[in-house]
Amino acid sequence: MQTTPTRSPRRMVVYARISDDREGRQNGVDRQERQCRALADKNGDEVVAVFVDDDRSAYSGKPRPDYRKMLAFLRDGHADGAYALAPTRFYRRLDDGLEFFKLIAEKGLEVETVKQGRYDLSTADGRRDALRAAVDAQHEAEQISERVRDAKADSLAKGEYRGGPRPFGYESDGVTIREAEAAPLRSATDAIIAGDSLRSVCRTWAADGVRTVARRFKQPDGTRGEPEDREWTPTELRKLLLRPRNCGLIDHRGEIVGKAAWPAIVSEDKWRACRAVLERPERRTSPGSGRVWLGTGLYLCGMQDCEETVRASTSGKGSGDAHVPAYRCRTGKHVTRVAGPLDEHVTNLVLVRLSRPDAASVLLPPSRPSESREDLAATANALRGKLEALAADYAEDLITRQQLLDASALTRKRLEKLEAQMAAQAQDNVLAGLPLGTTRVVKQWPDYHIDKKRAIVDALMTVTILPSRRGRPAGYQVPKDGAPTASYFRPESVRIEWKHPG
Repeated sequence: MQTTPTRSPRRMVVYARISDDREGRQNGVDRQERQCRALADKNGDEVVAVFVDDDRSAYSGKPRPDYRKMLAFLRDGHADGAYALAPTRFYRRLDDGLEFFKLIAEKGLEVETVKQGRYDLSTADGRRDALRAAVDAQHEAEQISERVRDAKADSLAKGEYRGGPRPFGYESDGVTIREAEAAPLRSATDAIIAGDSLRSVCRTWAADGVRTVARRFKQPDGTRGEPEDREWTPTELRKLLLRPRNCGLIDHRGEIVGKAAWPAIVSEDKWRACRAVLERPERRTSPGSGRVWLGTGLYLCGMQDCEETVRASTSGKGSGDAHVPAYRCRTGKHVTRVAGPLDEHVTNLVLVRLSRPDAASVLLPPSRPSESREDLAATANALRGKLEALAADYAEDLITRQQLLDASALTRKRLEKLEAQMAAQAQDNVLAGLPLGTTRVVKQWPDYHIDKKRAIVDALMTVTILPSRRGRPAGYQVPKDGAPTASYFRPESVRIEWKHPG
């Protein structure tokens, strides 16, 4: 490219782009626009439009909205050419460069850059130089990508922090624990293991003022605003609790590859127990803010050969023509039972059982000696190291592919068994934190979140709703006020199977 002297006024656009603007200040693109305008003034040109893609990479392949708008603007003949700081602002990939050159040649556009002068595509040499520039731009971008990838691979191999936004629970160095965030993270892990829901933990955190790490979020115009923290959502909290970093492990593309250099906030066995709870297939967050009934997805349909659970629905109408909440088999063909009286019956049985003097001795598992948490974690890390060594041996042709597959499968099987053992060892019984054997559990029951109540019921019993005939049961007494009740509940129409003897 060669710089040309000032010529007759032209209608020109300015295109500015910066790949990474995490601060959201737009300093880079503002500076590019000023320099392009200065060059346009020097050449006596008129700037008719400015197109800006802030915090947009030209190499990643992700959409650049204003770049596409600029091409359309030029294609429609609204300007005679474009200014930019350098050719790499327009493109970083060869295919983008070819598209740009084609448009220049078709429309006879003038393109000038502050750093490298004017495009001259009217000659074979000029077109060759432009293509070489596009190839060089892509080569440079690929080299940068390789250097970044290699640096991250080195950090990964050493278990070091790989950079990025400050992780919750740690200082900006990614290594030092921030206790003000680590303490609620430990409590949340314990709460999930004990049967609490993500929503209830989020409510607790909101009341305690525990908020997300401040981030610069993208605004509707594509820029990043000032740093702001937010209340936690169940989805964000779940992602946080599933993070291997919490227990001092480092992961790569979803697979744990070894012990990290930073200290753990929670023990590995507790993290695995929490993950086991969160990843249960049957664990679902109820849609919307409506009430979740005690037996939804928990009580079973008692029709022969039906293995479905029940869902909350309605059944007929009660007093005042109001629909009555009821449980229905998920098939929609079998049992239906009014929810309120059934839940009251189940709750009464639960509270009686929890209040019995022998509750703690019968319901809580006896303590038994087991391998220490530290020994289990050390063994797990040794097995992960063995997997890495096997891969290295295969790369050096020291073992065959079949030997690699066989040894890896055996090692992974041992590792999975060990990880399950660690999760089971930390899986606190949901009943352990209750005041068993006292009437305090009756007083506390109304304050428990519905998810905790459901977990307690599930730990104690299996509830099966049996088919039952309609109408009043024998000996039913109409209330003195003469008003009919919503249902005629029969305890014998529900089978309770206790999961603990005694």
